[in-house]
Parts: sequence; structure tokens; C-alpha cells
Amino acid sequence: MRNRGILAAAIVCALALAIVTAGASASASPGAAPAAKKKCKKRHSAKKKCKRKKKADAGRSPVIRATLTWSNGGSDDVDIDLFVFDGIGGVAGNGSNTIPLSSLSGDVTGPAGSETFTDGLFTPQAARDLSFGVCYQVGGSVHTQFTLTYVTADGVVHGDSQNPGSAFHFDYPGGAPIPNYCAFR
Repeated sequence: MRNRGILAAAIVCALALAIVTAGASASASPGAAPAAKKKCKKRHSAKKKCKRKKKADAGRSPVIRATLTWSNGGSDDVDIDLFVFDGIGGVAGNGSNTIPLSSLSGDVTGPAGSETFTDGLFTPQAARDLSFGVCYQVGGSVHTQFTLTYVTADGVVHGDSQNPGSAFHFDYPGGAPIPNYCAFR
């Protein structure tokens, strides 16, 4: 009789272990997906499917891809412009922007100032190729020193400073084609 009690206890333990193991493997199996779908409530019609909210891509964040700053001896008619070009023909510069998911600061004029381009689609592993340009068109002999800092698709920060004459353009290729954007090109 004593062996029967031990045998009964062993059988109960084995069954309990089998139930716990089966429950754990069922929740980790592919068959668990339909159970998760049951949580979605159908409100209006049986034909409508439950929609899951899309999570924002955590890898994407707005990145300032280019900043142009300038200064000169004090002339008020300085109008130097930052231009940005993408691989599908979009252009940002001189107060307009056709590059999707990006922003360009306002067109600034005067003896000193800055313009900035922000890319809202930047991802460290798959950033889009952008090229940059600086254009300055003014009559007379106003010389303007500028600095351009820009980030290429590989995440590398580049910089250049120039002190050119009264009318100029400088191109900074980054992978996207650079169209004719400045009258002095």
C-alpha cells in the first residue's frame, strides 16, 4: 500500500510537470499568434480586420545635415544661399524646399547670418545621399567669408571655410547629382 501512495504521488507530479511544460511551449509556438489576434475586438462588421498601430521607426530622427554661416565687413545686401540636392531631383535652397521629410530654415540676408537644412529621414544605416552647394550672387565687390558644415550619408561630418570674391558658388558632392542652381555655375 505504501508503494501505491508513492506511485500515485509520482504520477500526479509527472502530470503537473507535463501540463506546465505543454502550456509554456504552446505560448511560444506559432499557434499562439491566433490567440493574440482574438484580443482585437471587431466593432462594426465581421469583414473589418483589426489594425495594429504602427510603431514609429526608432532608428529615424531629424538630423541637421548642413549649416551655412557667413560674415563680412558690414554690407547689408549680402544674400548667400545654402542649397541641398537629393537623388530624386528634390532641391532645397533660396527659401524653397522640394525634398520630402526635410526642412530648410528661412532665407536670410545681411552682413552675417546662417541657414540650416534638417533631414527628417536620417537613419545611421540607410541615410539618403545628399549633395550641397553654396551660391552668392551680388553686384559690386562685397566679399563674404562663409563656413559650411555638412553630414554625408555615412554620418561623417565635413566642413569647409572660404573667403571668395563678390559672386561665387561652391559644390559639395555627397552622392546626389548637382544640377545648375547658381547663375555663376
